[in-house]
Amino acid sequence: MMTKSLSRNEQNTLIAAEQMVLGGLLINPSAIEEVFEIVGRSDFMTPAHRTIATAIKSLAENSQPVDAFTVGEELNRTKKLGAAGGVAYLAELCEQTPGASNVRTYAHIAADHAHRRKLLAAFDDFSKAVYTAPIRSVTEIISECQSSLSDLERARDTGTGPQDLDGAAREVLQDWNRLETGEQVKRVHTGWDCIDRRWKGLRGGELVVLAGTTGTGKTVFAMQVAAHNALNGNRALVFSLEMSRRELYRRLVGMIGRIPIGLADSDNPDDRKDFYAQHSQGLTYAVSKLKGIDLGVDDQGALHINQIASRARREHRKSPLSLIVVDYLQQVRGDGMSREREVAGVSAGLKALAKELDIPVLALCQFNREAAKGGRPNMSQLRDSGSIEQDADIVTLLYREDKDNPDSVNPGLVEVNTAKHRRGESGTDNLKAKLSQFRMDVWAGEITPPEPSNRFRQFTG
Repeated sequence: MMTKSLSRNEQNTLIAAEQMVLGGLLINPSAIEEVFEIVGRSDFMTPAHRTIATAIKSLAENSQPVDAFTVGEELNRTKKLGAAGGVAYLAELCEQTPGASNVRTYAHIAADHAHRRKLLAAFDDFSKAVYTAPIRSVTEIISECQSSLSDLERARDTGTGPQDLDGAAREVLQDWNRLETGEQVKRVHTGWDCIDRRWKGLRGGELVVLAGTTGTGKTVFAMQVAAHNALNGNRALVFSLEMSRRELYRRLVGMIGRIPIGLADSDNPDDRKDFYAQHSQGLTYAVSKLKGIDLGVDDQGALHINQIASRARREHRKSPLSLIVVDYLQQVRGDGMSREREVAGVSAGLKALAKELDIPVLALCQFNREAAKGGRPNMSQLRDSGSIEQDADIVTLLYREDKDNPDSVNPGLVEVNTAKHRRGESGTDNLKAKLSQFRMDVWAGEITPPEPSNRFRQFTG
């Protein structure tokens, strides 16, 4: 397919670039490791070049000297010297290469064409998949194509490799200088002072895991953080794998207007009448605040981690994102022979995405069945994979006392337990859940300790 897509002159240019790469490595083997980070052995177009590249890499991995003579001996030992063009071709590679100074440039040219060949092959596979038996749904085919393109996109990103600390030092010192002078530093805040003080603002590259049992308010918490940032000029993107955009919008109206939005479409006409009579002002205010808000919602279910990464990159290129929310982690599809390995891959993928885009990713997470029995949860109860705890920079566990005990003397109390914090202290902060309004506020006042049970009173006399 590649030969049909390139003119003769273009083919000659590519072959010459590959020859310069191999000749440069034979002349200056100190560049071998760096070059093979740019272009893989399988990326060379001609079989002879792939064979020579494999021999060079094999010698380097075994700490053997690399030059035209040793490569020829290696090819002869593996009975591939003829397939590589013989000793004469190795000598020709060295003679035609003016020097090794531009070997990295030629490596990038070879790698770019290799990715183009892979892209053409992928498009060929896509066209065949449309009507290949058994006929599959269009949605399934599109999902598979998007996943394949995401894999190609990641493969093309060869990265920059290890860097010295000078660049990091400059960035950190600039941050400290801005803090000292009172200049605004790039941080993502939640809107709750107590949590912002503890987290010291979310930073680029961080994976924040928010866990809780069903009904503790995970989505309320996450959407309030996303809305707070969007309303303050920080673009946010939400991947909602369970709730529709319409439902999330309704919740946002209730949150911002501080109104019991569930009554707006109640089955009881009297409830609806009372709602519009009492809360029309709050409803109008919320709708006006949400108009044009820079908060994107992707509500397609069963997304693969590659699709999430690809869509996030695309949105980030359109206009820089400040925060990504994933609701929730266990609903994201991944790869792996077991459920645990699949979730581990999703967790690692979200962390990699946070680092790549240099923004925080807030991922909601469910607990396992043990946590559903009640009591304050712990990190060991994160569902499906212990790697979630390892990948996360911050792990926060939500607990509502009134879920375990409907007669709680602290109704609405939400304990926000920061159980892991890589750059700060762990600890618990308290919020007040107003779930009819789909929002949480900072808990005001003291926490009333629960009354001792009758059995305890009898025991203590």
